[in-house]
Amino acid sequence: MNIQRILTACSFFLIHQLAAFSQGLDAETGFVYVKAEYLFETGRYDEAITSYNEVIVRDSMYKDALIHRGQAKFALAAYAGAKKDALRSIELKGISPEAAALLGRTFLASRNYKAAISSFSAAISLETKKVEYFEWRAEAYDMDGQRTKACKDFETAMQMGSAIGEMKARSICGVKNTSNPVKTQPPVVNQQPSEVEDSLPPAEQANPNQPSTPPTNEQEVPVENPAGGQETNVPVIDDSEPAAVNQGPAEDFTVNKVEIDEDLFIEISGQGLGKRKIAEVPSIIILPDEAGKVTVNFCVNREGRVISAEYNGQLSTINKKSLVTFAIRKAQEFEFGPGEYDSQCGIMVFHILNK
Repeated sequence: MNIQRILTACSFFLIHQLAAFSQGLDAETGFVYVKAEYLFETGRYDEAITSYNEVIVRDSMYKDALIHRGQAKFALAAYAGAKKDALRSIELKGISPEAAALLGRTFLASRNYKAAISSFSAAISLETKKVEYFEWRAEAYDMDGQRTKACKDFETAMQMGSAIGEMKARSICGVKNTSNPVKTQPPVVNQQPSEVEDSLPPAEQANPNQPSTPPTNEQEVPVENPAGGQETNVPVIDDSEPAAVNQGPAEDFTVNKVEIDEDLFIEISGQGLGKRKIAEVPSIIILPDEAGKVTVNFCVNREGRVISAEYNGQLSTINKKSLVTFAIRKAQEFEFGPGEYDSQCGIMVFHILNK
């Protein structure tokens, strides 16, 4: 009887210790994840990947670790790794708008436009208010030669307040008047997904939807007939006052050339950024071992702070990780003077000379 009591007491002790150990692991994983998120949000993508690796080794389904690691890889032009993380997330947790969008971006970067369109459409069908999804799908449509569909997405993005959408709608779609936008309606289902060999897993593919042009205050919106018959028109009436939006910058590719030293100069352009005053140029020292250029897409807010920076592989001739990471970090350290718009986006090209 005493032995049984001793065994029971030992069992309770072991269970308690295991529970405490498990809670300790969860707390440690959470701490590492918070660190990874901070590194990710501040653009220190290589360090963020290292921290996400620690989290994923412990628990591959922990929060958004897989997706955010994939996004960090994408920012560093590690497109194959980003694609693997997106597919792994879909396999473990099912399709999500973030996973579908990341997958679409990897297809777009590799010029697989049909697959990119299918993936972005899946993301939009799950999340209709994410303006970046419309911008990215519009770019894929445009690169695929589907200008009409690209313009619809650019105009939708414009109506959602996108400066990029407005710039593209005006420059390539001929939109003239953007000062009196109308209230947008949810996108309408009217497009079937493209057949893609290596797109979303078959069990996870959604019915991608092409959004219609946002309706005016009184407009008939086509709605898909659930019975498979002809589409019917349902009048939509919106008598609310149009919301005022801050018009985005006009397309302006004036180049501002910044001389760093005899081995490096930087060119800044896009959406008038070439004309915008630079308040502070960070300290930049490069010991080049190869000549070429590293291009970074970046956006600046009204106050002059760089709010995003991401490698542009299509406009670069160098993809060495150390130089890519360095260029992204230095782009984030630039400070601009106060601006007129909430966001201006362009490119920063690091021209590396090897004399």
